[in-house]
Amino acid sequence: MAQYEGDATQFEEDDHRAAFIFNRKADGDSAGQSTRPAKRRKVARPDARKPQQTSAVEPVFPPLFNGGESPAAARLRKELFETAWPILETRIKQVLREANRNTLDEVTSFLHQAAEAETGKITAGFIITGPSIASQDLLFEQLAERLCTASQPRFVRLRASEAPNLKVALKKIIQDATARAPDAGDDLNAEVSQGGRKFLNYDLEALHVFLQQQRQRQRQRQSRRVVVAFQDSEAFEGALLTDLITLFHSWRDRIQFDVLFGIATSVELFEARLLKSTARQLYGAQFDVVQANSVLESVIKSAVAGTHATLRIGPSLLQNLVERQHDQVAGIQVFISSLKYAYMCHFYANPLSVLLAGDGRMDQRLVQPEHIEAVRTLESFKAQVEAAVQAGQLNHAQSLIEDDEYLVAQILQQGQRRREDLLHLLRALHLVTSTGLATASFVELYILALSNGIDIDQSSGTIPLEDAVKRLNPGEFLALIGRLSDAIQNGSPELGLDGWEPDAEEFVGSLTDIQDEVEGLLERSKSNGTTLKSKYSAQSKVLRTTVVSQKVQLSQDTATLTEEDKAFTNAIDTLLGLLSQNLHCDPIANLFLHEVWVFDWKSPYRDVFVPRPGATFARALSRPHDYLACACCAKADGGLAPTLPTTAILYHLYFEAGALVNVADLWSAYYALVGEETDVGLDERSALVFFYRGLAELRMMGFVKQSRKKADHVAKLNARRAARNPAFDAKLSQMALKLAPLVQLTTGAVHPDFPRTLLAFWLLTDDQLDGLAHFYHQRTPCHWTEQYPCPVTWPPGLSLEEKRRKLGKFIGLRGCDTPIGALVAGEVVQQLQRSEEQIREEAERRARVQGNGSGDDVEEVRRKMGWYY
Repeated sequence: MAQYEGDATQFEEDDHRAAFIFNRKADGDSAGQSTRPAKRRKVARPDARKPQQTSAVEPVFPPLFNGGESPAAARLRKELFETAWPILETRIKQVLREANRNTLDEVTSFLHQAAEAETGKITAGFIITGPSIASQDLLFEQLAERLCTASQPRFVRLRASEAPNLKVALKKIIQDATARAPDAGDDLNAEVSQGGRKFLNYDLEALHVFLQQQRQRQRQRQSRRVVVAFQDSEAFEGALLTDLITLFHSWRDRIQFDVLFGIATSVELFEARLLKSTARQLYGAQFDVVQANSVLESVIKSAVAGTHATLRIGPSLLQNLVERQHDQVAGIQVFISSLKYAYMCHFYANPLSVLLAGDGRMDQRLVQPEHIEAVRTLESFKAQVEAAVQAGQLNHAQSLIEDDEYLVAQILQQGQRRREDLLHLLRALHLVTSTGLATASFVELYILALSNGIDIDQSSGTIPLEDAVKRLNPGEFLALIGRLSDAIQNGSPELGLDGWEPDAEEFVGSLTDIQDEVEGLLERSKSNGTTLKSKYSAQSKVLRTTVVSQKVQLSQDTATLTEEDKAFTNAIDTLLGLLSQNLHCDPIANLFLHEVWVFDWKSPYRDVFVPRPGATFARALSRPHDYLACACCAKADGGLAPTLPTTAILYHLYFEAGALVNVADLWSAYYALVGEETDVGLDERSALVFFYRGLAELRMMGFVKQSRKKADHVAKLNARRAARNPAFDAKLSQMALKLAPLVQLTTGAVHPDFPRTLLAFWLLTDDQLDGLAHFYHQRTPCHWTEQYPCPVTWPPGLSLEEKRRKLGKFIGLRGCDTPIGALVAGEVVQQLQRSEEQIREEAERRARVQGNGSGDDVEEVRRKMGWYY
């Protein structure tokens, strides 16, 4: 206890008061001016030593070839990366700015018009972002930038994870709305108002005072506006949204709140989550957003496939990147980061990347003997030599192998050849997409072109367009030629292609001649009163029925073609020959030295962007020598040894136990390995300390947890999670089976909703099933209905399962026939519902049929052709 000095202690009256009154004026008069010390600030000392600047900057990229690479080559690799990536980054930013321009303009215009019109309600914008939430980040970032630039309101973006309740949401809104701008002065203070009263951090009065100060300072009418954007509005609780909207509405005379909702489903479903009284307080409009797939395709066109790309992403890696974007619903920024990582890996770890330097920067002196040796180990070099030998160019093949100067000259010439080959591939791909006959997207076509080349042959081609061109009528044929001519003349700004009409004069002249010829044939056919067709069109094929000896024979025959029809057929064949010649491209794997400018390694990408912590933990615990490189663990070779770390020993024992592990038994097995009687020789107390630490590490990594069934046991988490159900695996494999698409007979197109997997087939909705049946002429019978391999009937009133079964039968799935029970039940009902006259007529018909040739001949023919009629 504290000791007091007897009589020296004096008590005052204020010592026992429960509260005090603070009077600043009284205290100021008595104490005079405040003697508050000035605020300390860090000031750089004038005698501070500046860091010494080195005269020579070491290259960031280390030399390769085990240190044998020259500093100039390592520096050139770094310069190539710093030159190549900023160009692509600029184009990507431009694409992203243009992606949502229409939506941003509409939202900004709507907010301005709503601010001028006094509706007495809260302005609300419902932005339909679609099911992909990955596109919301980019959209709302651009929206914040656009709104703050246009009218300088306060923009606040809320996510469901940042606002679990009303108090936290208000804190977030006030904090972001009162955040000082980078160019703002030091006199902005949102906490203290007139009179010195301090507001709570969730009181909207603080925001009101702050906006008033801003209005007086900047004298702007729009400074009282606050735009609150709910990025993932479906993730917010309905009660929280109702409270916020009601609160905003009560403050509308002091603070003008505008709200934006990012909606993934529909406005109707979102409105159903709100109270009707709350919904009546909103004055809103709906806006649609460009989907993430369209943005991804634009980025790939500009940054990956465009002419400005120095490095080409290989087809395998690009396919993985695209699949990851679709499967994991990753944002576009993840794709951009993956591209940058691919560029960094190529220029950082590939010594042959120096060969990508242009003619002005690439010097023969930079090519070292190590580069030449590395080139001779490439697969493309071996293929080049074998091709030269097969072509009889033995001197060329021998010089490539033995003459270093000859090989260096060939390497330096590959830069121009590479640009020519890539330019031809992009031009051919642009023509393919311009035809409008390819059913795949640009990304799929680009990956096919890189991996397998371009060939439009119907039987063996990678992009079969032959049948689609043959089935065109004259009008569509002329439109196709017009699209090809426009593509050659205008090029593609997205791909960075300029028009190449001077380079394709012969091809353009042939297209013009074919166009003029078909137009003349079309005019002559109209004057003759006939329809111009080709021998490939369906109108030229007729079905003939012949009855021989009371047997019906069906055969297909070709209608008689006029001279104009024959000439039109020749024009189609000529155009197919031109397209096959001008669109043909080889795969990039067939090009010499493609390893220099193509990055197709999937291992570093998977390790960085698709981490596998479970596999990493398992390998580190089962084979710790791979990470520790110690002599004590080398002898174990993946097995159990007492010299392993404690956690690794427990991990091996962990796999020998069942779903529940007795801790006492686990301790006994561990101590038997590392006890005093073993080579390790740990005493019981030290071993127990290591045992508990290792068990805690296993629990931290998610392998075990405390069991609720038995107090002295631990449950194996990883075993239960990793346990595979064979039936479930078989079902997953079955649902992942791919279905071959069925084309429409008239156009050769595939319906967008056609199921590509068995799982997609079982997920088809009622509207999609009706749309597929109508698209393939099964819902609306016509002369095309019976031309499909397995036609079905599609009467009205079918249930969802009946429609699914009929569509499965139509596309060739097994087990989709009509059940026997349904057929028998239908016949029984039909028999019971017949009248006496129908029964008498049926008996007479059967008597005529069974009368040994007597009866109506027409009826006999119909009986034999019942399957056809």
